[in-house]
Amino acid sequence: MIFGARGVLVSLAFFATVYCPLSLLTLLAWWTAKRIRVATHAGSANLAFGLRIFPFALSVVVTLFFTFPSFWLLERASPDEDAATFVLALCALCILGAGLYRVLKVQARTMHTVQGWLSGKTNIDSARTPELSASRGAPPLILVGIRRPRVMISDTASALLSDGELHAAVRHEIGHALSWDNLKKVLVSATPFPGMGGLERAWNEAAELAADDRAVTNRREALDLASALIKLSRSFQPLPAPILASELVSGSSINLRVDRLLKWRTAGQHTRHRWPWALPVLLTLIVGIASHYGAALVLTHRLTELLVP
Repeated sequence: MIFGARGVLVSLAFFATVYCPLSLLTLLAWWTAKRIRVATHAGSANLAFGLRIFPFALSVVVTLFFTFPSFWLLERASPDEDAATFVLALCALCILGAGLYRVLKVQARTMHTVQGWLSGKTNIDSARTPELSASRGAPPLILVGIRRPRVMISDTASALLSDGELHAAVRHEIGHALSWDNLKKVLVSATPFPGMGGLERAWNEAAELAADDRAVTNRREALDLASALIKLSRSFQPLPAPILASELVSGSSINLRVDRLLKWRTAGQHTRHRWPWALPVLLTLIVGIASHYGAALVLTHRLTELLVP
């Protein structure tokens, strides 16, 4: 029991020693990208999200699959941890606790706000459309929910937009659902670190561009979506939307989105960005680590002895 508690303590301390430097390196990479003026485009949405979540994901994987097993198998029974280990473990608990608190807080606020908007249900004749709910006092169009996402449409937006514009706007929100953007917002909320706001805003803007690209397949649909954005941005005063939701008219990229949609015929930027090499590389990496798992545990234990007092 005591040995297991020591393993948890050391694992948490190692998590802190990995997560904080990786997060700082992520901020440095993002700052460098901004300095060399890397353009934000639809294809960068996955890259920006991956960069944002990478420090936490890697730290958790290393802690669960390497640090604790290496301690359990290779550590001697006599305690040798000092006060610095407890401090690092406390830092890890603060990070995890802050992430859990943020998720619960934004989820409660989102649920409370959405419940205040619900006023009934309507349907659009489309097999691809999830359950739609009309709402009062809500943003024009907004995607809410994670497991069963649905598009909420305000009654004013329904009256303002033509059928083509409304369908294009709904397809934009479906694009967010297909990309699991609301779930990604949960993960971002669960991984706090100071200074990440700029990267998070860049991901949000890139996600909007990616959803635009998912929504249109021809110039007519692009013009319908552009028209919907123009009408709604002029007719609705932007209000803060729930964090765990995806709003059609949001952020500071409306002009950029409209410009891209108006140039749809000649822009070549609606090509779907795929990563066909990612899965083979990931599988090769997993197989390589699994085949040398014992050596990886030994190396991890040495690193733990070096980094954790």
